[in-house]
Amino acid sequence: MGNIWGIFKSSHGASKSQKFPIHDHVLQPSAFTVDCNGCSETKNDGRGYFCFECNFYVHKECAESPLEINHPSHSHPLKLRWCGPPGYSDKCCCLCGETLRLLVYHCSTCNFSLDTACARKDEIPSIDYPKAHEDRLHLLAKRVSFPCACGKDVPGVPYLCHQCNFMIHRDCLVLPRVIHLTRHEHRISRSYFIGPGKFSCGVCRLQMNWRYGGYRCLVCPDYVIHLRCATRDDVWDGIDLDGTPEEEEEIQEPYQVLDDNLTKHFSHEHALELNEGGIVCHETINCSACALPVYFDAFYICSVCDYVLHKTCANLPRKLRHELHKHTLTLRPNTTPDEEHGYNLFHCTVCKRLCSGFKYVCSKSCDVQIDVRCCSIREPFIHESHPQHPLFLTSSEPNDCGACNEIASPVLRCVDCDFALGYDCATLPNKVKHKCDRHFLSVCYGEEASGGQYWCEACERKVEPSTRFYICEDCSSTLHIKCVIGQFTFWRPGKMAISRHEVAIIPNDFVSRPYCYMCRFRCEDTSGIIYISEEYICSSKCLEEYIKFDLTFSKLETVEKALGHLELFRLENIDRGGSILL
Repeated sequence: MGNIWGIFKSSHGASKSQKFPIHDHVLQPSAFTVDCNGCSETKNDGRGYFCFECNFYVHKECAESPLEINHPSHSHPLKLRWCGPPGYSDKCCCLCGETLRLLVYHCSTCNFSLDTACARKDEIPSIDYPKAHEDRLHLLAKRVSFPCACGKDVPGVPYLCHQCNFMIHRDCLVLPRVIHLTRHEHRISRSYFIGPGKFSCGVCRLQMNWRYGGYRCLVCPDYVIHLRCATRDDVWDGIDLDGTPEEEEEIQEPYQVLDDNLTKHFSHEHALELNEGGIVCHETINCSACALPVYFDAFYICSVCDYVLHKTCANLPRKLRHELHKHTLTLRPNTTPDEEHGYNLFHCTVCKRLCSGFKYVCSKSCDVQIDVRCCSIREPFIHESHPQHPLFLTSSEPNDCGACNEIASPVLRCVDCDFALGYDCATLPNKVKHKCDRHFLSVCYGEEASGGQYWCEACERKVEPSTRFYICEDCSSTLHIKCVIGQFTFWRPGKMAISRHEVAIIPNDFVSRPYCYMCRFRCEDTSGIIYISEEYICSSKCLEEYIKFDLTFSKLETVEKALGHLELFRLENIDRGGSILL
């Protein structure tokens, strides 16, 4: 305590402690540079008062604030409160908009509040901001409900222009003038008055009032976006392009045409030959980009190795501006092991599936990896589960998926009715093959199903007709989505490098399903199975544990310790059901 008091003496001489009405305890002169409990203003002059009983600190000006003032911004006297703003207020200063702290000047008649910093100013703020308005704007120090240019008619303290009766929120003053969004090919410019016409917002898709402002495209005059929608954090990249010359974006072609049937794709070292498809069903050949079987579609194939690309996947752009992300996306082939994890699997940021095909990654190094199937969905999107209206990505908020009745985020929404569709349902293969049926299966949605009970041909459990499921139109057999679409559906069959092992993804079409080496349960996923070091692995979870076990085994001194580590994993997974073979 003596050292602290020495600081007081050196800074304030023989100043004595004082009792102020703003605090219950005696305050000591202080040279500490800490945040003031009374106001939001930061000062470093070392002049203030401190309470050692409750660690309360205020600036000297705040401690000596008068109990009542008359301010030019308000017609009534303002009284000092030292316990913060009243509960019925919005807890913000009417002049600067900052959050109020303990010391507040307040008029209870008008619900008008000032912090001590603004209360010490004798003038009402005004600004010259040509980017917002050509004339000087003055703050109307009164809470009113007014039509701001952004379209929100909410109570607040506006800036106004006396010459043209222009009013705007404080936050809307700093909105950028020219921006570029990934959901539109051209730049869009801010306008505080759209003008007569019928418009819908290019983001939220709701109808816009032409009397308010918005962002509009100078090339496409019908493309307009709300001011607030265009500057959302998940929509805009935060860059104001006003004054920046527009440059043509360089287009990188995904392949070079060698002749009528041969191309050289950027993802592969060999030339690829075109197979038009349409006659033979290539259900055992999988595309390296989307990981799905080729079936009857046209595809490119390498004559040197087993590299295959759908014709549509071979045309995927190397650079993509997509509404799913605010930055430009870059196509990454994902054909080599990941440097960090040792294998080329990734979780899609959008549909949350574990995939091994091509992916789009953020060019600005955001932690975004999007599977090519999710990026193939563009607005407006027409889906079989809701064919009457188009679907749009209007926000990133989660919602109930109308196809599976589960919470999903992000979702595609219908602006005409209360329907949402998750990307995992939107990207389900419309036609698939399964060993339970020799025909193609197609997705059936609840509204298409007639009455009666349905049973899954794979697991022999009941199928709920109110949600989507797979059905064979030839023999009317039904299957759960999860019984057809397994963990390995979106993994490319074949070999890949995992840790120090070579791993093979093979079909799980054994007559008697093998046991998983890690958990000792039968491998139930019919979409595939992992074969590693002459052992079978049933799931991605067991694969991760195998890698951990392998690394631990290499560090352990004895085989007994390694086997004990494996036994512990098996016991921890006993709650998965069934019986464990020890």
